[in-house]
Amino acid sequence: MAEVEDSDFGNYQYIIIGCPTWNVGELQADWEGYFDELDNIDFSGTKVAYFGPGDQVGYADNFLDAIGILEEKISSLGGTTVGYWPTDGYEYSESKALRDGKFVGLALDDDNQSELTETRIKTWVAQIKSEFGV
Repeated sequence: MAEVEDSDFGNYQYIIIGCPTWNVGELQADWEGYFDELDNIDFSGTKVAYFGPGDQVGYADNFLDAIGILEEKISSLGGTTVGYWPTDGYEYSESKALRDGKFVGLALDDDNQSELTETRIKTWVAQIKSEFGV
């Protein structure tokens, strides 16, 4: 994100966005610095999948907030979210990444559930490939 240009987004009909949640529910620094620039982009016709690493135990009150913040903004700019992920098997208190009882994207927690990461990634990648139609 540190080197992205607004025009870079227009080159794709499918985008995968990853962002960790920093501190207490904040975007990672590069995303934070670019966040307002997203308003210059028309995401209409673009399918967007999200993933984020987080710590559901240490930061249970804002687990995956960053991808929820990004998804809300990009959806308001016309992006279509794909890759919703079930909340089963996670223990957290609150998350800005919840929509209709699911996460807006893949939730990864290598701090507490590293043994599930590889399987979760493989399952989610197959899911978004199908939702992207590729």
